[in-house]
Amino acid sequence: MRLSNNRFSRAGLLLVAVMVLSMLVSCSAQKNSWVNRTYHTVNAKYNGFFNARESYREGVKRLSGLHTDNYDQILSIFRYGDEQDAGAVGGNMDITYEKASLVIRRHSMNIRGEEYNKWIDESYFLIARSHFFKRDYTLAILTFEYIIRQYDTQRSFDSKVWIAKAYNQQERFEQALRMLEMLENHYREGLLRDETVALFRKAYADHYIRQGNYMRAAAELEKGIAYEGTRRERSRLTFIQAQLYHHSGQYAQAQQTYQKVLEMRPDASMAFQARIGMALAYDPSVGGIDFIRRELMEMLSEDRNRNYYDQVYYALAQLYMRENNENEAVKMYKRSAEVSEDNNIQKGLSFLRLGEIFFEHPDYQKANMFYDSATTFLPRSYANYDEIRARQQILSGLAQLSRVIAHEDSLQRLASLTPEQQIAAVDVLIADLREQDALREEAERERMQAMREAGQTARQTRGMTGGDRAWYFYNPTAVSNGEMEFFGRFGERPLEDLWRISNKQMMAGDFGMDLTGYDDMEIEEDTLELDEYDRDTYLRNIPNTEEQMQSSKNRQMQAYFNTAMIFRDQLQDFGNAISILETLLNDFPGSERELPALYYLYYLHRGKNDYSAAETVKNNLLRLYPDSEYAKIIGDPDYAENVRKRLNLAGELYRESYDAFFSGRYDVISKNRQALDTLEATRELQARFAYLHAMALGKTDEQEEFMTELQHIIDTYEDTPVHEPATILLASLNASDAGLGSGEPSGDPAVRIRDRAPIDTPFAFSPDAAHFFVFVVNTEEIDPARLNNTISAFNVESYAESNLSVSNIYYQGNQHLITVTNFPGIDAGMQYFEALMQSENIAPLDDEHVVGFIISVDNYPLFYQEKELKAYRHFFDYYYLDI
Repeated sequence: MRLSNNRFSRAGLLLVAVMVLSMLVSCSAQKNSWVNRTYHTVNAKYNGFFNARESYREGVKRLSGLHTDNYDQILSIFRYGDEQDAGAVGGNMDITYEKASLVIRRHSMNIRGEEYNKWIDESYFLIARSHFFKRDYTLAILTFEYIIRQYDTQRSFDSKVWIAKAYNQQERFEQALRMLEMLENHYREGLLRDETVALFRKAYADHYIRQGNYMRAAAELEKGIAYEGTRRERSRLTFIQAQLYHHSGQYAQAQQTYQKVLEMRPDASMAFQARIGMALAYDPSVGGIDFIRRELMEMLSEDRNRNYYDQVYYALAQLYMRENNENEAVKMYKRSAEVSEDNNIQKGLSFLRLGEIFFEHPDYQKANMFYDSATTFLPRSYANYDEIRARQQILSGLAQLSRVIAHEDSLQRLASLTPEQQIAAVDVLIADLREQDALREEAERERMQAMREAGQTARQTRGMTGGDRAWYFYNPTAVSNGEMEFFGRFGERPLEDLWRISNKQMMAGDFGMDLTGYDDMEIEEDTLELDEYDRDTYLRNIPNTEEQMQSSKNRQMQAYFNTAMIFRDQLQDFGNAISILETLLNDFPGSERELPALYYLYYLHRGKNDYSAAETVKNNLLRLYPDSEYAKIIGDPDYAENVRKRLNLAGELYRESYDAFFSGRYDVISKNRQALDTLEATRELQARFAYLHAMALGKTDEQEEFMTELQHIIDTYEDTPVHEPATILLASLNASDAGLGSGEPSGDPAVRIRDRAPIDTPFAFSPDAAHFFVFVVNTEEIDPARLNNTISAFNVESYAESNLSVSNIYYQGNQHLITVTNFPGIDAGMQYFEALMQSENIAPLDDEHVVGFIISVDNYPLFYQEKELKAYRHFFDYYYLDI
């Protein structure tokens, strides 16, 4: 009996298995039956779609958590963070895309143009939003448009909202507005769900906020807040509405709306900010400021607000600024920065406001100090960070030039004293310098402490997120943590290559003490602060001879001129530019900058409608330099126009000078450069002209003028393409002067090229000059970062004692340059070239994708700036190979 039952059981199981298998096989996606629909619907929902949706929700939640609200600005409607934050959720969105795509491939029941699986449009909707959060807005829009065309469901309306959001992100406001107006019609027709209306109104408000139309944005929020499903979101949007009224000067409405926020029982942080907002939104025409100030002071007395004291002091400072009480505002901003502990954004804002105040005075030294601190503490995602950083760099350059002027002035005054008096004066000067630097050093310590704490946090975070063995640069979180750890060790650094090398070779420039031209000065590889406080540094460089005194005055004169150009061109502070140029003309009569100083001074006076002063300057210029181009320009009103007509465009003038350079007619370049001032050339073209002029000076053996002109380019044109090659060249020249780039001669050049007739080339064969090794890499075929690592590994293994450095910089198009520096001459450079090219990991590389050669330091700037790759390869093959 048991045997019979077992047989029946087996038969029954087999029958069930056959039936299930038959059903599964028969569940074709092209057969519209209840069984098929049920099978594909259930599997779509509870397998692929569920996993895709969970990954999407996790990514959105994480992105929202990464977002930091800055209450000093209008809060973002959508908490989507910056591009770096978006990269951190890329993995979640990739999973969403993969899982949702799998649902569509396996379970779509599109039969004769009609979809019978309701989870397919949901899957497309997930895919479209995953593209959106990866910031691929074009692909997101295309996918949303497909949903609109293909599916007559609620998701078609939702897709229109997301298309409008994508257009807003791209700042394509006309297209966004058309979509939003279409949705407005759908709303009036009653076609939108509450959830869709809420998102639509937020997108509409975001549309207007991005364009500065705050009142219309507030109106859209007013229409949409009631549709929000959570109290937290309603209170947040109400707070934004209050901010919009506040920024529009509608103070009464702002205060009422801030009060409404408090009545909605928001979290502690937003409640505090609403109280601050109410205080700052008082109407000056109504009065009552003393009451508002007492309210803020009471907040300082409440222990529960201890973590917000920095913001209260900031609010008090803002209040004083509205009263035009700048002195008290400065005290409050400083106090805000002092008490701020964990809120780097608030500390950065306080420093920024201080920088803005002193910039407007103007007190550029103090402004520079505060702007430097602001760029340290504010995140790079902060609105207008690039503009803040640019101003800080301008002020930093101005401060550096000021230190050069003061330094040279001190040395010149010391030269008039007896040796005993010099020692005493130096000691007093150093003591004064220590006192002046105390505040700067304290700010630097705070900055580095903050960076170390950020680095420690990054390392801890990396430890918690470990386990991902993907390549480092494919992991956005790892990259972000590594960046913060870098800040922890080195602080904020500009995005430039060779920064470690350039800091060592140009130490004086980086620390505000330009010592270029001090032939007898030993620059140690230690912090220059030690040199600034060292008595022997000053005594050793006192210009006791007539030649030394003249060199000191030339450096000071050039610093004055560069300072005036910064005031004129970058700060538009024409009053200071006039004052500096007048100082230059009075203190350095007959200098090489006297003529352009007179010319610029003439037009500055005219720009300020001081025609009497302009006429005096004009007469001096015509008397001192009657045959100059400048004299012709200001002496004949039609001369400049005739020059423009003759040369047509500044670009044509540059091309003429460029051709003159290669034909050896260097005098043409100097003449054309003066004419360029009449052509209103772009800043980049001015920089290129200055660089071409510098190279011409180098070709004519005007070494001191050559280096001075390079320094002028570095000081004046930091934001142009010529800055980097000029910096590299000057650093290498300084290194050569100090004996860093020289070694035993590589041999007689005449012997090296005895069998080679000269060829027509812009490049010079300099076998004893310092050399670089260069790879030109096609980035479409070879990853330059990995090649950079390969070369670094080769250097560690084969050239460990040579202290070589490797950099990876953009060249042109799809090409990068990997540069290895420095080699003392052609022999050392060629030995390295041959060893690397024959090495195990480099030899197999295709010559079409990576091109290697060595290049002397004097040829590198021309090669880099003018992109003369083909010409240099011909030069290299002719002079270097088979020597």
